[in-house]
Amino acid sequence: MKTCVNCGAAIEDNVRFCKICGADQTLKKKKSKRGIVALVVILLLLGAAGAGYYFLIYKGERIIGRVNPTPSTDVLTSIDGNNSQVSDSIPNVSYTYQSKSPEAILDMTAVDSVFPSNYRSIESLVTFTGYCDYGEMDVVIEVEVPGFTQTYRQKVTLGRQVTKLRIIPPLITGEIDLNSEKTAQIVYSVTDAQSNRLLVQESKNIKLYSRYDIIWSDGTNSDAYTDNILAWLTPDATEIVNLKRDAIDYLSYITEGTLEMFVGYQDMGLFDNLYLNTWVQAVAIQGAISDIALVRYNNSMFSMDSQQRVLLPADVLRTRSGVCIETALLMASALQSAGMNCMLIFPPGHAQVALEVWPFSGEYFLIETTVLPMVESNDGWSSVVMYLDKEQWLGYITGDGPYTLGPCYVVDCDLGAKLGIRAMSN
Repeated sequence: MKTCVNCGAAIEDNVRFCKICGADQTLKKKKSKRGIVALVVILLLLGAAGAGYYFLIYKGERIIGRVNPTPSTDVLTSIDGNNSQVSDSIPNVSYTYQSKSPEAILDMTAVDSVFPSNYRSIESLVTFTGYCDYGEMDVVIEVEVPGFTQTYRQKVTLGRQVTKLRIIPPLITGEIDLNSEKTAQIVYSVTDAQSNRLLVQESKNIKLYSRYDIIWSDGTNSDAYTDNILAWLTPDATEIVNLKRDAIDYLSYITEGTLEMFVGYQDMGLFDNLYLNTWVQAVAIQGAISDIALVRYNNSMFSMDSQQRVLLPADVLRTRSGVCIETALLMASALQSAGMNCMLIFPPGHAQVALEVWPFSGEYFLIETTVLPMVESNDGWSSVVMYLDKEQWLGYITGDGPYTLGPCYVVDCDLGAKLGIRAMSN
């Protein structure tokens, strides 16, 4: 027996329709099964939606960025096939760095002192280092030493990569009073090119040495700055040109009129030995220094261990006096002006000049410029401008030869142009 699914009356198991109410017993069972299936599907869909919502809101935090703890509410609306709407709110994701303005990080360092005669060969007067966080920034850099340099001005775009500049402002035009040491100021600034806002504006006192001062050593390496002496060579100076004119009279005198001009390394066919062509020109210059310019040797101590005052060639001619390095620079400047290859030689405590006998010969004339006045004779001239073959030359500079004064530091005068070491000129 079973009960009716509609009225509850008792009916036999094999009876389809209720005798009391007539209800179909099989139809109700099918509807019940459909309801259960529908309910299960709805529950599964709700579970999947909940899991997706959890992943988007909580797990998504690690994937798409930082979630605001108290987010603003944005409404997300989706439309299904039955045109029903479902809405919910999700946190608003934001990035802190996107709201920041470009920020420049700058550093500028300046030297403590300047040797004017070596100004063209210094590494930098001011060193600028900078970069920019949170974007890019255009800045204008300005550096000046009033009364000594012109204003250096440059526009630079700063980004995340570090920009480094070594700044050497050009010298001012006109006469500069550099005959004595003085105190000067380096003035430098950095400006935001877009807003004209000053980012850096500073000044620093520095010591400006005289144009005659040179420092030979850095305290560790005794030859650290020796090459800077090339800044004292002035082959194009008016005083050197005039000295060569005076030397022509001496040249004519010692060659008995055979050579009456400076020809450098040109073979004029006047001598059986090409070396004589070079030798007489060197002797003539020393003769003009001795007997026409009347320069005399100043036997003062010469040391390359510290700072020293060195006159320019023009000042040696003006004062008619010079120590070994000063007379050597005078001779070397005149030889350079004549187009010949010479070197400054520094034996211990002394300075001399070496003149190549002929291009690529490897043989030299050793010139002792301190013999002032010079004796007018072949022996006197040969003692001042002495020939050394390759073996003798090597022995002299290494300190192993018969004529040597000790190991020498040798500076090729032609290196000045290659190293960018030039005489200070404004």
